[in-house]
Amino acid sequence: MHVGLALLLATAVAVAFTPVAAAKSKAPAFHRDETPLPSSLSHPSTAATHAATSASGTVARTLAGLAIVLAVLFGVYWLLRMYARGKGPKGDGRLEIVATAALAPNRAVHLLRVGDGLVLVGSAEGSVTRLRAYSTAESERLEETLDARPDTFVATPSNGIVDALRKRTARR
Repeated sequence: MHVGLALLLATAVAVAFTPVAAAKSKAPAFHRDETPLPSSLSHPSTAATHAATSASGTVARTLAGLAIVLAVLFGVYWLLRMYARGKGPKGDGRLEIVATAALAPNRAVHLLRVGDGLVLVGSAEGSVTRLRAYSTAESERLEETLDARPDTFVATPSNGIVDALRKRTARR
């Protein structure tokens, strides 16, 4: 069986290389190439000027592309700053969020300062409901309680959520 496999392999190799040997024997003799060279190669001074012009053009295109990319980045940065400036808190300062507690997705309880008093409201997806209105005396006591507990999570527009998280997570 090994002899038959070897004979089959030898026959396949002989058949594969027979056209190559025949083609090599029929190959034309070597002929010198008489194709004329381009003028940039036959006149070296012209080629050096062309290369310098090409290099300066490449540098100019690269710098122009860099300037365009930087201008686009600056424009996007400026637009984002203008958008963020417009989203800031608006109003006359008579209404302020004192505390917020999330109860469930799209549901929360908010303690609002309205003038000298406090109002507790609940918010859901489509409604806001007043839960309780505190008198001025009750408001003062409640604010003292909130101020006495610095570790409570209270996010107000003045200190922000980041500052409230920092107070809760900072090492003591």
